[in-house]
Order: sequence, then structure tokens, then C-alpha cells
Amino acid sequence: MENKSISIKKYILKYGILFGIASVILSFIIYKTGNYVKQNLFHSTILFFITITAIMIGLIIFKKKNKGYISLSEGLKIGIGISIIGGLIAVLWKILLLKVIDPEIINIITENHFKRIVENSTDFTQENLDKQIAIVQEYTSPFTMVWTALAEDLFVGFLLSLIGGLIIRKKRDPFS
Repeated sequence: MENKSISIKKYILKYGILFGIASVILSFIIYKTGNYVKQNLFHSTILFFITITAIMIGLIIFKKKNKGYISLSEGLKIGIGISIIGGLIAVLWKILLLKVIDPEIINIITENHFKRIVENSTDFTQENLDKQIAIVQEYTSPFTMVWTALAEDLFVGFLLSLIGGLIIRKKRDPFS
């Protein structure tokens, strides 16, 4: 009566690294095409598809290698692990891009936010405008952008692995 499950570490690392590499490639393409400061729904959709693919392939391959069994907790661990590993790789790229390769991006992002605030704030006082600008500066700091990205990866990874885990889970028969 052997109910031992295989180790999940190999699947977390393999598919987390693949997810991170795919995210970096997408981000690099967006950067090289000049769209980094004006990312849109299309870019987010592609990243979401990459995320779903990495997590679901990791879960499905694990289930296949585990004699067709995967519990919800294993699915959550694998999915969240893949998301965190991939997210850390993407964050390292983002830090490299924002601090070394092209530090001017932060200024461009901030300027774009300022322009939108000015265009949309016809009834704002200078005090309200200054408050809005301070908020934009806080949210466009590299530190905030990195932690926001990691939090998003963790949240999305949890949701996708929960949904995927619920769909593909198959419990072992305790009596076999």
C-alpha cells in the first residue's frame, strides 16, 4: 500500500523558470518595440496566457508523472511555486531594466501619468494636483513597482492554481 506522492520541487523549478524566461522574453519584446511605457490590454492578455500555460502544464505533467493523482494542496503548492519563481525572474529583469539598462523609463512613465492627470483634472486645485503627483511618484518608484509585481504574481498564481487544481485533482483511493 504505497500512497507516496512524488516530489513537487522539480516541477516548481522547471516550470517556474520556464515561466520566468517567457515573461522576460515578452517584456524584452515590449521594451524593444518601444511599448514598455504604454503597455495595454493586449500585453496583459499575453502575459496572462503565459501564466496560465506555465501553471497548467506544470500541474498536468506532475499529475501524469504521479500516476494520475494530484491533490488540491499539491496543485496549490505547484502553481504558487511556479508563479513565485517566474515572478522573481521577471522582477530581476525589471530591476535590471529600470536600474541599469534604461533608468529613464521611470521618468517617462511618471511624465505620462502627469500628463493624464493634467488632462483629466480641469476642476482640480493646485493642492489636489500636487497630491495626485505625489501618489504617482510613489507608485512609479522601482521599489513599489517590484513589490506590486510580486504581489500580483502571488495572487494570480494562487487563483489559477486553485482553479486548475480543482479541475484536475484526483485523490488516491485510501483503500487501494
